[in-house]
Amino acid sequence: MFLQVCVLGLLAAITSGLLLYQESQRSRRAADRQLAHEELLRLNDFVETLVLSRQRSTATVSYAANIERYLLKPSPQATAAMNTRLRKLRDSLAVSAIYVLDETGLTLASSDYNETPSHVGQNFQTRDYFRQSLLGLPAQEIDNGRLTGRFGAYYSYPIIGDSAVGGDSSRFLGALVIKDSFKLPLLGSAKKEIAALKVNTVSVVNMVGPGGRIVASNRDGWIGKVLAGVPLSGKGHRRFNFEGATYTATSVELQDFPGWHLLRLQPTRHWLVDTLSPLMTQTGGLYLLLLCAVMVGMIGFYRRAAVSVRKRELAHKRLRRSHQRYRELSCRDALTGLYNRRAYQNDLAREIQRAQRYGHPLSVALLDIDFFKKINDLHGHETGDRVLRQIAKLIRDTIREADMAYRFGGEEFIVVLPETDGSAAETVIKRIQKALLDSEANAEEPIGFPVTFSCGIAAYQQNDTARELFERADALLYRVKANGRNGVQVQD
Repeated sequence: MFLQVCVLGLLAAITSGLLLYQESQRSRRAADRQLAHEELLRLNDFVETLVLSRQRSTATVSYAANIERYLLKPSPQATAAMNTRLRKLRDSLAVSAIYVLDETGLTLASSDYNETPSHVGQNFQTRDYFRQSLLGLPAQEIDNGRLTGRFGAYYSYPIIGDSAVGGDSSRFLGALVIKDSFKLPLLGSAKKEIAALKVNTVSVVNMVGPGGRIVASNRDGWIGKVLAGVPLSGKGHRRFNFEGATYTATSVELQDFPGWHLLRLQPTRHWLVDTLSPLMTQTGGLYLLLLCAVMVGMIGFYRRAAVSVRKRELAHKRLRRSHQRYRELSCRDALTGLYNRRAYQNDLAREIQRAQRYGHPLSVALLDIDFFKKINDLHGHETGDRVLRQIAKLIRDTIREADMAYRFGGEEFIVVLPETDGSAAETVIKRIQKALLDSEANAEEPIGFPVTFSCGIAAYQQNDTARELFERADALLYRVKANGRNGVQVQD
């Protein structure tokens, strides 16, 4: 009987030890994966913040230096003054270079006009950031400098001629470009960590460009190397062999720079060392002895704890899903699927704060379906609901991703257009009107009668409140109705 108890106790100790060991290894690997993602996400957040900051700096410099007026009349005197102004701006922003391109990509003025080599006279029409500027969009690009050969990031801002300034229709005049050295301070911190620990097991974090070329790294001697066959795409952790060593590779793509990745390589240990390392210590041996003494209780405790944790996780997941579902329902209109009045009030307050802080344009368009009561009276409420859903779908399909549409109540809709002045907002609304006319002509199940709407557009003015902005749009809407409906009135 005593031997049987001992054998059962030994088997129980071995079983519980294996279970705890397995959980320890799983937790360690999970912690390693979490650490890898956190390390890369911190770098990615830094890159995104840097890009946003530089784009704002580029837009600010274009206005501060009055680039538009210069490109309209680039005389030698204006060029000399612009060169001096760009050099001062470069020193104040602590960037590598600032230069102005004309509509053909030729550099007219640059902060390094008195240096050798200089950007002045160079043509950059083949660069991706200039091609993007031709489309009227801010852009950024990572590449080696054509003049210096040094790695850096380029941020461009298109200069569009204003009809009020040039006396002509709006057109592309050129672009303002800022080049930055694009330093990653977190890579430097990791390099100090390697020097302090004096080991080779610390992860190697690299910035990898198209083709696998390393342009930044926390490991000396890795910059300039090419990682052939490196697993940059896809999720998860993958094994990767490089220069006789095996690494666990984790990568994150830089959203602002397509084709560029942050790659973390964690050196792997031999499987036998990885397996026995927790047990080959004095603490590990003591743990096994203590585990034998409490074998039965530990097995029961482990099972109860695992079940309890699992139940708690399931309860939290259900609670989060329920909260998200009810939150979405509270902000959505059930009939049209657009956001409701509550969401409009919250979003407009946020956009007004942003427009006031950065001086960006903001427009609010108030739409009202013409003779909607007659539609309900003559054709029934079901047809009226179809009209509401159709117009809501056209609005949702026509506006930009940055714009926001709401059903304000009844037959009224509101469209909030950030970064949009009154003229551009009028273009969007007229596009919706045309889509409404075309939908009736091309629909498989047409409503059977023409549907129109009236619209008033109010542009944000400094220190406007949400109520004042809405009241101006509402007054413009009623002016359209008084003039016969089916029109758009924009704030003067």
